[in-house]
Amino acid sequence: MNTRQIYEQWFEMNRAAIDPFMRWNEIALQAAERVAGTRQVYDQWFEISRIAVDPLMRWNEIALQAAERVAKYNLAVAQDCLEMGTRQIELNCETRDPDKWKDSEKKLISDFGQKIADRGADYLKLVKETQDALNEWASQAAKETAERAARAAESAARAGEEAKAAAGAGAQRGAKA
Repeated sequence: MNTRQIYEQWFEMNRAAIDPFMRWNEIALQAAERVAGTRQVYDQWFEISRIAVDPLMRWNEIALQAAERVAKYNLAVAQDCLEMGTRQIELNCETRDPDKWKDSEKKLISDFGQKIADRGADYLKLVKETQDALNEWASQAAKETAERAARAAESAARAGEEAKAAAGAGAQRGAKA
C-alpha cells in the first residue's frame, strides 16, 4: 500500500464519519417534509448541512495534500541517508590511503550536508504553501459565513415585517367583526 492509498483511506474515513450525520439530516428532513407538506424545508436543511460540511472537507483535502508531500520528502531524506551510508561503506572498503579517504569523506559529508539543507528548504516551502492554502481557506470560509449571516439577517428582518403586517391585518379584521 503506497502513501497515496493510505491518505485516500484516511480521507474516506473522515467522509464516512460525517456521512451518517448527513443521512440522519436527510431522514429528519423527510419527516419534516411530511409534517410541513413542503420540500422547501428539506432543501433548506440539506443545503445548511452541506454548507456546514464543505469547509471541513476542503480542510481535509489541504491536510491530505500536505501529509502526502511530507511523506514524499521524508522518503527522499531516508533515501539520501541510505545513499550516504552506502557510499561511506564503499569508501571505507575501497580506500587504502588515509589522506585520500579523508578528502573523499570530506566531499561526501559536504555533499550530504548540502542535500539535507536542500531538503530543509523543501520542507520550509511546503510549510509556507500549506500555510497559504489554510489562510486562503480560512479567509474564504469567513467571507462565506459573513455573506450567509447577512442574508440570514435580511431574511429574518423580512419575516419579522411580514409577521407584523399579518398580525396587523388580523387585528383589523378582528376589530371589524
